[in-house]
Amino acid sequence: SCKPSHHLPQSRTVFQVFRATMVAASSLMRLAVLAASATVTAASVPASDIEGSCSAGGTCMPGQPNSGEHLLIQTRVNRSSAEVGSPVLGYPSHGEIKAQGLWCQVEEPPSSWNLKTCPFGKAAQKARVKVLTYNLFWWNLFNQKGGSGRSAGKLIAQSAGREGYDLMGFQECDDRWRVLADAKAEGLQGDWDAVDGGRAIALMYRKDRFILLGSGKQDVGEDSQLQYYGKRSAQWVHLKHTDGTQVFFINHHGPLPVSSGGGCTGSATAHNIMKVIARHAHKGDAIILMGDFNAEPKSSRIQELDKRLDHVYAGTCMGGVDHIYSNCGDEAVEKQNLGKGAGQYGSDHDALSVTFKFR
Repeated sequence: SCKPSHHLPQSRTVFQVFRATMVAASSLMRLAVLAASATVTAASVPASDIEGSCSAGGTCMPGQPNSGEHLLIQTRVNRSSAEVGSPVLGYPSHGEIKAQGLWCQVEEPPSSWNLKTCPFGKAAQKARVKVLTYNLFWWNLFNQKGGSGRSAGKLIAQSAGREGYDLMGFQECDDRWRVLADAKAEGLQGDWDAVDGGRAIALMYRKDRFILLGSGKQDVGEDSQLQYYGKRSAQWVHLKHTDGTQVFFINHHGPLPVSSGGGCTGSATAHNIMKVIARHAHKGDAIILMGDFNAEPKSSRIQELDKRLDHVYAGTCMGGVDHIYSNCGDEAVEKQNLGKGAGQYGSDHDALSVTFKFR
């Protein structure tokens, strides 16, 4: 049966802060030795939300601090302007503030603003991209059931099809490499990279089909005190397909309680997600947003996102809290609810798959 999904490993918090500090220190040491670095990693200090922006050439500008304690870790992989090809979309504001005074406060964009325009024309066939979102119910399926005979890995491999997956996003994922190893042991094809998003989320992309142009992660929401496990983030990668198609892929696990509003749980979370997309996605990108939003279609989070992106597909578990969005909704040619697993036990969420044919 479907039960509310809430796992967010709090026992790791001290270790994650220590690791983030060490990563930042290590990066500074490397930058002092090298004239240029392909990767820049930064961790913010408490009481600030320094959301910076980095140009394709590697120049980084700090953002404006917000009040409240906020741990933020961002990663950038810098490429030349020619490789990225176009400027970022940009986030507009009309002055209204959501969650004012909280660390998650965010400007509301104009009501008419959206990213529902697919950048591809009809003249030429572009990339076929198959995506998967899957909340893995880690504490139960893996910690208590031992993975149930590679149940999640079997589902991934068996549903990949002849051409296979291109992009996968996971929530409640404590070990992304185990998930990938299980799927490959069951027959998943391709050369993959698995990117840690912190806060028990991860995404994967096919290295034999995509070049990584950039990546990052950003806190966008926080659980209510009624059911508190911590802050919630979104992670993203900016990719270039071998045929030249650029994709901005973003993965999210939303705040609890399910469908709650107000504070850092409701539409402020949706605005923060859109702000991340608008500040880092580029003109000409296909945008794909997915995850367990912990929000039903009736919630303020989903209603707000529905205004800004095409709502491509939703699950049915827990009232429909798993979602896939895009700026190219009309290019979705196949949508599947894959169930919870392929073993004796599975997740408490359904895995969802969508295939796009960008043209």
